Amino acid sequence: MRPGTSVWRRSLTRLAVVTLFTVTTVAQDNDDFMGTVDAAPWPWETRKDEVWHAQQAFLTDLREPMRNGMNVQTALEAWFKAEAANPTMTKEEKIAILEAGQATIAAAEALPQADWPDNPSGVELKFLESLSLRDYEDIACRIVEFEADELTQYGVVLYPKRDDKFPLILYLHGAAYGVPTHSLPWLAELSRTGYVIAAPALRGENLFASWYTKKPEYVCEGEIENLKGEVNDALAMVDGACKLPQVKPGKFGIIGHSFGAGVGLLTLARAGDQVACMVSYDAWFTNPFRYYFDRLSNGYNNWLSWEEYIDLPIEEQLPGLMERSIVHNAGDIQAALLLFIGGGYSGIFHDTHEHLIEQLKKFKKNYTYEIVPDGGHNFVLYYGSRPALYAYEIQTTWLDKYLPPARAPAAAEQDAPAEGALQE
Repeated sequence: MRPGTSVWRRSLTRLAVVTLFTVTTVAQDNDDFMGTVDAAPWPWETRKDEVWHAQQAFLTDLREPMRNGMNVQTALEAWFKAEAANPTMTKEEKIAILEAGQATIAAAEALPQADWPDNPSGVELKFLESLSLRDYEDIACRIVEFEADELTQYGVVLYPKRDDKFPLILYLHGAAYGVPTHSLPWLAELSRTGYVIAAPALRGENLFASWYTKKPEYVCEGEIENLKGEVNDALAMVDGACKLPQVKPGKFGIIGHSFGAGVGLLTLARAGDQVACMVSYDAWFTNPFRYYFDRLSNGYNNWLSWEEYIDLPIEEQLPGLMERSIVHNAGDIQAALLLFIGGGYSGIFHDTHEHLIEQLKKFKKNYTYEIVPDGGHNFVLYYGSRPALYAYEIQTTWLDKYLPPARAPAAAEQDAPAEGALQE
């Protein structure tokens, strides 16, 4: 753990992110996400004053430029200056600040593209111990340790116990509690078809999200960074996994859900032509500018740590959003992309996916967008449900096309099971 890292703060941050993905399926209308309506108040409500109306005019002008990744730094500085004004400041003074900031929005230019760091290299996976999965005696399940940004991280690697080499799939879980233990049988089933599965926990998380009878207490160092450092964790896991003797040389695939799909999409962009394909389930934070705006305007709360983020200097906030936005970096995607989203809810996830689709079309990317009938945000985790089975069938066809598994030979031709060697 980094010096000064508070276990209490990390727990609260993790709880906030998990709560986010529990409540985030609240329905919203695409054209009314500012969270305010200029209407006559009920008798028990406080009537909106001139400052409030000035704020709404400001937000109306800010909405689209913010969504589109424009450099609205001066406008935001004015907004927060008015928000933090001394109680002695008059309404007229606050309105003047807001109007001066609002006047700069129209001339805002596009922010520069993300300045991403070099991808991790030279990573080695260290074997710690094996887990036994009921009904999957033919699948090795091994806990590994690795380094990312000088932080000690943990993950799980699964692969068939036969003498062969298999394509690699990076699996990135949702929320922020680690790899869900209930996903291990599903990952083992996928591995059995002929893949190595590399499933990292991400910085600031426990290795596992729920209790496992032999669960070791491995905790990743660092803090949750909302799709910044976590991308390096994913890329480091891939760099280490590609050196395993079980992994077939060549391109790898990515599967991610929610928070993990957000990480996966940025991993996809940064890894370039190393990736064969990605399957994304209900990705979070595809356009963080939109999430930021929702919180600024007292709209729906789909970013629970926003207050912490706005403690950063304004000049760091906008580049930080750009670094986390796959919508504004879609041109860097070079692999086939399968996007799923549950059709049983609406709101910011759907809105920002539509914005991503706009960009994928603009750059002529190879993608498929599937709205899953009756699917909620977490439909993929209900493995036997109709929405999940609907998506799995499409996923299987997609992987067969873009990252075919190393299928097992006939039983009589199989060699004796081989554990393979990780670095001890």
